[in-house]
This record gives sequence, structure tokens and C-alpha cells, in this order.
Amino acid sequence: KKPFRSACLWGDHKFYDPQRLKVTSELENSYPAIRIEVDKMMERYDDFVPFQHMSPDQTYISNDDRWKMFFLKVAGFKFKKNAEQFPVLMRMLGPEKALNPHEGPWAGVLRMHMGIIIPDNTKCHINIEGDKYYWDEGKVVLFDDTYNHYAVNETDKLRVILFLDIMRPMTWAYNAFNWFMLKACFLMPYVWVPLWRHRQWSKKFYGGKNEQREIDSTVKSA
Repeated sequence: KKPFRSACLWGDHKFYDPQRLKVTSELENSYPAIRIEVDKMMERYDDFVPFQHMSPDQTYISNDDRWKMFFLKVAGFKFKKNAEQFPVLMRMLGPEKALNPHEGPWAGVLRMHMGIIIPDNTKCHINIEGDKYYWDEGKVVLFDDTYNHYAVNETDKLRVILFLDIMRPMTWAYNAFNWFMLKACFLMPYVWVPLWRHRQWSKKFYGGKNEQREIDSTVKSA
């Protein structure tokens, strides 16, 4: 992790200025439209599967049913049926929920969050080694998730976060290696196990239809 951090063209920080990225203003300006789509999909929130059921490697972070995700694109794989519901990737956290402290598995990316539904912006925050950020609806935060961190929702209502990863800007050699690893990651159980489990969930969610052909075509083009 340290070599990647030192190779970052933006320096080594816990938090970064999200305005460095053009997508930040695009996301924030699109918040009203995103919120409408989220509200519609939240009607099926109970049908979403807890993230650790999709990715068993995440059980140490959360082992109940209050950390749920709806995937759009993961490690280069596209889920077209899901994408029809949302234009952007998002992460969902349940009420009165705190994630155990953890560190991101890959230092080649930086993590972006935008608050979609924040029931109380004084009780919903992410803590990165003692530095807290309190989410606001329609606002973006950019951070390095390889630092030990945890998220907290102290309310009794759902908290919804749009969740994106971006490639960490680095020197040429590290950048080339980073892209290679992104293409090769589908060979790792950490990636293909959640993809397989998502296929099983998708059959139920879409009434027997699934996205396997879409996943297969993405793998072939990777």
C-alpha cells in the first residue's frame, strides 16, 4: 500500500479534494435525478442481499443484514439489468448500523461517496483513522480506503450512499501495473465468487432472468 501511496500524483492523504475530478460536479448537479431513481428502487430494498452474502470475504466487516449493495459495475464487469435501474453505482447501509474497522484490499483505487439519503448528517459519518467526514445529501467525498476506516449510521433510518471507485493517479509504471491488475482480477475468487452469487440473486430479482450472458461477454472483451 505504501508504494502506491507514494507513487500517487496527488500525494499521500486520507482525504482528497473531490473537485479535482470533473465527475464530482456532474454527480452533484445530477443529485435530484439520482434521488428519484433511488427512491423508486428502495421500494425493493428488502429484496437486496447483504453484501457479505455476495462476497463472503467481507463477513469480518459486517455479518448481519443491514449492509446491502446494488451493483452496476464491478472490476470491469457490467450488470446491464441493474444499470437499467440506475445510472451510477451506489452502496446502501441499513439503520443503526456500524461497519467494523477495515482497510480496502487494493491500493490502486481511490473511493468516492456521494450522500443520497442521509437521515441526519450529524449521526452518519465515516471515520478514517480518527478523521471524520459527515455525509451530506448531494455532496461528494473522495478518500483513500486503504487507511483503516469504518462507517456509522446512528439513526433508525436507512442511509443510502452512491459508491464509486476511481483509478488512483500514479506514475507511469504503477499506472500500467494497476490497469493490468484490473484486467486480471476476474481470475481471483475475490471477484468471481461474488459474480457467481450475483447471478443466483439476479434470477430471483428479475423473475428467473439473469445476466450471465452479459457477464460472459464482458469477460471475453476484457
